[in-house]
Parts: sequence; structure tokens; C-alpha cells
Amino acid sequence: MTKEKIKVLIADDHTILRQGLRRILESEPDMDVVGEAANGVDAVKRAKQLEPDVVIMDISMPDQDGIESMRQIVKSLASRVLFLTVHLEHQVISEAVSAGAAGYLAKDSLDQELISAVRTVMQGGTVFSPSVSKRLAESSRFATKNPAARSLETLTSREREVFLLLAEGKSTSEVATSLFVSPKTVHTHRHHIMDKLGLRTTTELIRFALRQGLIKAV
Repeated sequence: MTKEKIKVLIADDHTILRQGLRRILESEPDMDVVGEAANGVDAVKRAKQLEPDVVIMDISMPDQDGIESMRQIVKSLASRVLFLTVHLEHQVISEAVSAGAAGYLAKDSLDQELISAVRTVMQGGTVFSPSVSKRLAESSRFATKNPAARSLETLTSREREVFLLLAEGKSTSEVATSLFVSPKTVHTHRHHIMDKLGLRTTTELIRFALRQGLIKAV
């Protein structure tokens, strides 16, 4: 039985970049570019039509930016969004991660880094370029907050399971399904995790995972 290919949608306002990405991805035996979009609104429309496994998207696009487009996509689809962009500002990266990005790569990434990232997010992982990981992990506000509480050893085995799934970008309902528990139980575990580790947001949780080497950097 032939294994199904990873269906990819490319959203970027530069035609030559889309064409280049298509050639790179379609040279891989397990990937199929099912469509392209030149602006944020069309990216959402095409995603709903094609239901890709992975959307590779830029941050800056006409009509609607990539982060808002991603919010609309992940709200109604199981597609995972991988940003490929020149924007490496901490604020932009944090907003993208908080909104549900499965990965964030700099546009100067190597071809094989992009290919590896697509496979990683397809498998449920989260992936960042080294430069992106560094910016998230070096947040001064995070680094100085409650240092005594930040240790995975303070978590129970179940809380560690929940922590790792959340760090991979999974939603509360997805974690509940994976662990065969109720969303309410996951919410309770998440509250305890955040309290024990001195964290407040999903972005801070992912920063913590990055500092611990628990999330892949390509």
C-alpha cells in the first residue's frame, strides 16, 4: 500500500519564491504541493478548499497578514502552519507562537532544513530556526521570572506528558485525545504546570521547552 504524501499549501506574495519552494518540495517523494496563494485572504480560502496537511506561509502578505490568516486556518482545519519569513523580531515570533504556529523558519534556511521542518510539523512536532529559538529562549522577562520554580522535576509524570504535548503545539482537546482524558483534566494539569514552572502563557511554555532542548531547532 502506497503511503499518502504530505499535502502542502504555499502562501507567499512572491511568485518566484513560491515556484522555488514548489520545486524543492515536489522533489521529495513524500510531498505534494496541492496549491499556492499570493495573499492572506486567498491562503485561507485555498486552505479550506484543499485541506492541506501543512501550510507554509509568510508573515507579510497583501490583504491580510500571515498570523491572522493562520488563526482563521487553524480555527476550522487540522492543517499545521509553518512560517517562512524574514521577520525575526521577538514580538512577531511570540505572537505567531501564541497564535498556534507549528514552526517558524527564517527565509535564509537551507532547503533540507525546510524539508525536515515540514516532516516534523506533519508528525505533530514544533520546529524553529536556530536564530528564532535563540530569540525566544533569551527573553529577558522570562529569564528573570521566578527562577526557583522552573524545573521539570517539580512536575508529576502526567504533568510532564501534558507539558511535552503542549510544547509541541497541541491544543487542549488534542492533548486530551492523546492521553485519553477529558479536556477539563488537561486544563487542570496545564494550570498546575504553569504555576509550578512560573509561566503565564503558551509562548513562555514553548520558550521554556526550547531552553531545555525539548523542541527541535533545524
